[in-house]
Amino acid sequence: MTDQASTYISGYFLALEAAVLLFLIIPAASAAARRLKPAWRAWVWPLIFGGLALTSVCSATASILNITDTREPLWKAVNLLAGLSFTFLTLNTLYRAVPEAVARSFAPLVWVVYLVFAIGVLAVASFVPVLIYDAVCSVLVFLFYSSLFARDRDRATDALPVMFGTGLILLADLVASFTFVVRLGPLSFDQLLPFNLLEIVALVLFFQGASASYSVKYDMQRSRERALSGR
Repeated sequence: MTDQASTYISGYFLALEAAVLLFLIIPAASAAARRLKPAWRAWVWPLIFGGLALTSVCSATASILNITDTREPLWKAVNLLAGLSFTFLTLNTLYRAVPEAVARSFAPLVWVVYLVFAIGVLAVASFVPVLIYDAVCSVLVFLFYSSLFARDRDRATDALPVMFGTGLILLADLVASFTFVVRLGPLSFDQLLPFNLLEIVALVLFFQGASASYSVKYDMQRSRERALSGR
C-alpha cells in the first residue's frame, strides 16, 4: 500500500467516523435544545463534528487527487474548516466555563481572531497558521476544562474526555507539521496517516465529552434556577 493510499483511506475513515458521530449526537442536541437556555448552545457540538467531517473529506480528496501544493483551493478549504471547528470548540468551552455575560463579551473576540487566522491561511502557503491557531485554541480549551475539573470534578464529567481529545488533536497537528515517509515492506505511509489515526481516537473522546456535557449543562441550569427562586 502506498503512502497516498494509506492517507486517503484513513482520511475517509476519519470523515465517516465524524459523520456517524454527528448523526449520533444530533438527537441528544435536539433533546437538550428543548431544555437549555439559550437553546442554540446545544447545537455547538454538532457544528464541531460537522466541521471536522468536512475537513476530513476535503483532506482525503486532496490526497486521492495527489494535490500536495498547499496553495491549492482544496487545501485552503481544509485549513479554514479545521480552524472553524476549533473556533466552535473554543466558543463551546467559553460558554461552558465562564458566566453567560462574560462569555457573550468575549465571543466576538474569538471570531475576530478566527478572521485574522483565515486571512493568514489565504495569504500564506504554509501549515504554520493552522498549527499556531489550533495550539492556542487547544491551550485555552485545556486550561478552561482543567479548571472546571479541579473545581468540582463531580459536575465536570465532560472535562477529561474533552481535555484528552484536544491534546490528541494538538499532537496530531504537530505530527502533520513534519514531512516524512515510513516504509515497512509493502506498506508505506507519510505523516498524514498518524495524523488521521490520532484524530480518530480524539473524535471518540469528543463524543464522550459531548454526550456528558448536555446533562452537566442542564444540571447547572437547574441549580441556578433553584438558587434564583430561593432568593
